[in-house]
Amino acid sequence: MDDREALLELNDQFIDAFRNGSWEQLQPVLSPSFSYTDGVSGEVWELDRYIENLRGNPSPSLAIDQVVVHVDGDTAVVSARTSRQPGRYGRYVDTYARRDFGWECVHACVWPLPSSEG
Repeated sequence: MDDREALLELNDQFIDAFRNGSWEQLQPVLSPSFSYTDGVSGEVWELDRYIENLRGNPSPSLAIDQVVVHVDGDTAVVSARTSRQPGRYGRYVDTYARRDFGWECVHACVWPLPSSEG
């Protein structure tokens, strides 16, 4: 499997974990040093808060499109547009690092898009 395919597979696992509100699905994707930046407030969340938010807010209707994978050596970025409701969109950027065992997400940021940018 090439890098792009591996990262798309991890991205799918990440999104499915959010649809299901499942830390068990997401944990294998994330680095132990993972951090999250809230794109609305700019606040960096501790992992415990991120897990609590994941578990407390499953999003079965979460849809993505405009997926882009960019690989540069041992670093990669996966981004996509998201939607939970018709006409309301967000965007995320997940940063991955290549490890001896494969790719691991080290950082994520999600923010809403203005309605004109949907």
